[in-house]
Amino acid sequence: MTYPSRFLMAGFSVLSLVLMAYIDYVTGHELIFSAAYLVPVALVAWRFGRGAVVAMSIAGGACTWMTDWLGGKPYSHFFYHYGNSFTCLFICLLVGFLIIHLKGVLDRQKRANDELRVALDEIRRSTEEIRRLQSGLQVVCAWTKRVKVGDEWMTPEQFLATRLGLKLSHGISPDALRELEKQAAEILPEQ
Repeated sequence: MTYPSRFLMAGFSVLSLVLMAYIDYVTGHELIFSAAYLVPVALVAWRFGRGAVVAMSIAGGACTWMTDWLGGKPYSHFFYHYGNSFTCLFICLLVGFLIIHLKGVLDRQKRANDELRVALDEIRRSTEEIRRLQSGLQVVCAWTKRVKVGDEWMTPEQFLATRLGLKLSHGISPDALRELEKQAAEILPEQ
């Protein structure tokens, strides 16, 4: 899914704000149309982020104030005129920031799903390789202990690392250590 250009989305958001303000003005004070200002706020929240939400919320609050003022809506006190505009601004901010948060959660979920898909593909590939190796007969040289894979002879370490994806480290077993100590005692004189 491709997103429209930023310029086109910004223009559409401003146009929708103007349209909502016009509809609010035309419907008069009999119908409460302030919730419609959430449409342009939601558009900019999804596409642009916090700064655009603040700007569009302020514009929505200003449009609410202007449509009430131009419409000559009577209030018992001038405070209500500004209070309604502030309420519109606050609700737009709240909804805009909630949408931004929701988009962030969805983006993180998408990234996690993509990472999970990659991990599952790797597990599937490894499982298929292990099953293939288990079902086949592995030839090991009786003298050098090398493993034959196709036409190539490799050390057991190479086989485990390249075919099974194991990380290897070397150590010394207790039996080998005892044998080494025995040989050292035979070679070195006791002190």
